Amino acid sequence: AGLSGLGRHDGYLQRQLKRWYGQWNQHRTRDLDAVDEAHDALTRLAPPQRDVAIVHGDYRLDNCMLGDDGAVRAVLDWEICTIGDPLADVGLLMVYWTGPDDEPSAWAGGQATTLDGFWGRDRIASHYGEITGRDLSGLDYYVAFAFWKLACILEGVYARYLGGALGDQDPSQLEPFARQVEAAAATSLQLLEPHR
Repeated sequence: AGLSGLGRHDGYLQRQLKRWYGQWNQHRTRDLDAVDEAHDALTRLAPPQRDVAIVHGDYRLDNCMLGDDGAVRAVLDWEICTIGDPLADVGLLMVYWTGPDDEPSAWAGGQATTLDGFWGRDRIASHYGEITGRDLSGLDYYVAFAFWKLACILEGVYARYLGGALGDQDPSQLEPFARQVEAAAATSLQLLEPHR
């Protein structure tokens, strides 16, 4: 596919932890211990990379175009893709996805996937494991990583909004956004707690 030079093949998690923690520290608007503690735990608990694949970096239903039959026809929004551990995309999908019988995700996004006919997280993960042959026993780590990464990214967006990217806004109107950052960081830490 001509993508061999897209990125390094090894050390994906270490590179990502460094990148997004750098973003966090550059754009942080407040101290948030959960981000720092989750970073430390994710760094310490990072599993060895077993597989190498193209990692989309923001894989979710609203970055997919579907055909009339419901099959994915295209995946959009590739600007943060790299070469790395494919379980990172699976972990992020678990953050954004809430099936009809799933507990709600800590992510307060759209809930189209809660409608009848959509699979739950467990079935998606199980099917992914079946068709790829990949071991998903450490998937919780990748879900925790995804929540933490999302907190780092959202803090940067929140900082831009506070800086006027949306025009003149009463900072209190942006509080729900700040709470999303806090919730994502707290959920990451909660998922890591049994392993700390």
